[in-house]
Amino acid sequence: MQRRTLACPVAPLSPRAPRRSARRSSAAALLGAALSALSMLLALLAPGSALADPGADRAERDEGARPPAAGTALFSAGVDLEIAGRTLSYSDLLSDNLRTYEVLGVPMPSLRGELYPFARSAVPVLRDLGVELSYARALGLDSEGAGGASVSTSWSRLHAGLRGRYRLAGQDGPVLFAGGGLRWTDFDIESTGDPSRDAASVSYVALRVGVDGRLPVGPVALEAGGGVQAPLSMGALASHFRAPSAGGVDLRVAVAAPFAPGLEARAGASYARFFYDFDSEPEDTYIAGGALDQLFSVHLGVAYHGQ
Repeated sequence: MQRRTLACPVAPLSPRAPRRSARRSSAAALLGAALSALSMLLALLAPGSALADPGADRAERDEGARPPAAGTALFSAGVDLEIAGRTLSYSDLLSDNLRTYEVLGVPMPSLRGELYPFARSAVPVLRDLGVELSYARALGLDSEGAGGASVSTSWSRLHAGLRGRYRLAGQDGPVLFAGGGLRWTDFDIESTGDPSRDAASVSYVALRVGVDGRLPVGPVALEAGGGVQAPLSMGALASHFRAPSAGGVDLRVAVAAPFAPGLEARAGASYARFFYDFDSEPEDTYIAGGALDQLFSVHLGVAYHGQ
């Protein structure tokens, strides 16, 4: 194979040309370095820079170390993993055809959110009035049927309502919340044909009114609250008894620790208790004076407060 070379005329250089070229290159390099250093110095001295304002960088770091301002947030959203349980027992039980119920360690993912659509309004009442919504559903839950057989079981919870907030000491201080709405708690055991087992199914549709608070303590925030529930319907359990009546209460506690601006890690526990009163007669098929249904969980999660 032959290699072709294209010949181009090149003007002859004098012996001094390389020295002048090198001098020009050195001068240009020095000038470029000087301009670059000057630009960097001006940038450091510009308003808002870390050198001009030594506290600016520290303020940015501290922003992620403070609990998010939940008292002024436009919206909040969170996801949790609950580990839940339930126990059902009877009081003054005189018939032997009813069974207690217990389940522990049930994984139950949950979602929740709050929105304050008028948070940027100048009207004090409107800017702190919002709506809240939450939903949770158990995964892989089964109950024990006759002979130890596995029976499909579902457990879910839905809440929707109005929510108001009141700041006790500025946007970074304690916040008091109050709300009201509807809460649906459904625990359904697939029918087994055995009323003593099927009686554990409930479906609470309740009016709920509650209060809770959030208290910043150093780098974390503590939360606690509770409410009362007035069931409008109760499901299969109540249908087994004469003149049933029921009421409910719930409690919750949590601690939140920020790890990025607007974001916080959360851990807590919740407890709900429904208490029944029955007007049983000796001739009834199922005889008990009342029942106690307890639902509880611990949870870990993440929440975001958007400003």
